[in-house]
Amino acid sequence: MVWTRTSVMVTSALVVWVLGMGGTADAKPETTSIGPNQHFVGLVNGKSTKATVVVACPGPISIGRTGHPVGGTIAVEPPSTVASTTGYTGSRGRSVIATFVVPVPVTTTSAVTFTHYGSQAIPSTLLLPCSGSGTVVFAPTPTSNTAKNASVGVTFENIAVTPPAPATSEATASRTILVTRADSGHGYRLHRGDVLDVQLSGPSGVTWTEPASSNQPVLERKSGSSGATATGAFVAMSLGKAQVTATGTFNCSPPCPGPILPFEVNVTVVG
Repeated sequence: MVWTRTSVMVTSALVVWVLGMGGTADAKPETTSIGPNQHFVGLVNGKSTKATVVVACPGPISIGRTGHPVGGTIAVEPPSTVASTTGYTGSRGRSVIATFVVPVPVTTTSAVTFTHYGSQAIPSTLLLPCSGSGTVVFAPTPTSNTAKNASVGVTFENIAVTPPAPATSEATASRTILVTRADSGHGYRLHRGDVLDVQLSGPSGVTWTEPASSNQPVLERKSGSSGATATGAFVAMSLGKAQVTATGTFNCSPPCPGPILPFEVNVTVVG
């Protein structure tokens, strides 16, 4: 075959075109930034509910003991469909902070920050309970009246031991109980480690105060917010009783003389 200047130029152009097509096919899309007015879901080890987090706690296990997580991921992703269990970044949110809400105090930060959708490894530097249950709360920040948290219930499993079987058939795992404005006046019986997730909203034009606990040693508030949508995450810490209260007022200028919307639920921690 006789190579001419024209054939070399055509061949070179084809090579450049083929390489360019290959480069385009191999390119990876950039991750999407978290921004205002977006729905999202929180995931722990790929699950939006009933996730397990493995913790290394060698030696005898005692109440309140903590250890470091072993492996695992935590993620914030756009939902495939908009559901009532998803979070919402609200009018100001540009990141999501995932916080482990646990019934025992920890001495290191237990939060992971997301500015883009995707997953991160659960930091091995965290201190988490060696057993029992908790909740990972995914909170948009900066917060706003329209922001809404997402949460994932988790069970902590000690990799160093085999968990014993429940002593009786009545033994139950820790729970996360969702409470809304419609539940005002109700009573709840919780066990230590259970989480009461309060979410108040409506009617239109009403601002809610941040839900509060009347007895922090019994029912401790771990996080909360006020506004058109008010939230509060409470953990049952010890035996006793507590009330969770909030107040809704209509937005008027000058202030409306009424009515004022009260919210109250009664909690008894039984064991």
